[in-house]
Amino acid sequence: MGGLEPMSEERKTVIVGQSKPLLNYVTACITMFNGGAHRVVLRARGEAINMSVEVAQVLKKRFMSNVQISNITIDGENVTSRDGRQLNLPVLEIELSIPQ
Repeated sequence: MGGLEPMSEERKTVIVGQSKPLLNYVTACITMFNGGAHRVVLRARGEAINMSVEVAQVLKKRFMSNVQISNITIDGENVTSRDGRQLNLPVLEIELSIPQ
């Protein structure tokens, strides 16, 4: 089959912003794990990065103690602001997984 994984695990992504309460993002992660996802990625950029770290901690400490942080990716992304300026925002992805 030339490099294709036979049954790749499903990976879901939760985009974390600052407009919704923390527990909304925690609930989204719980729902995805309960729906069969093996990996959930919290993706945040700019000032929402703090929120994504809090989501991971609250999920792990208060709701799903078996969840592990399996990977963290730090990157940057160029975006255009509302007034037309180019901004380079930091991007953080926290991959959460449940051991099989």
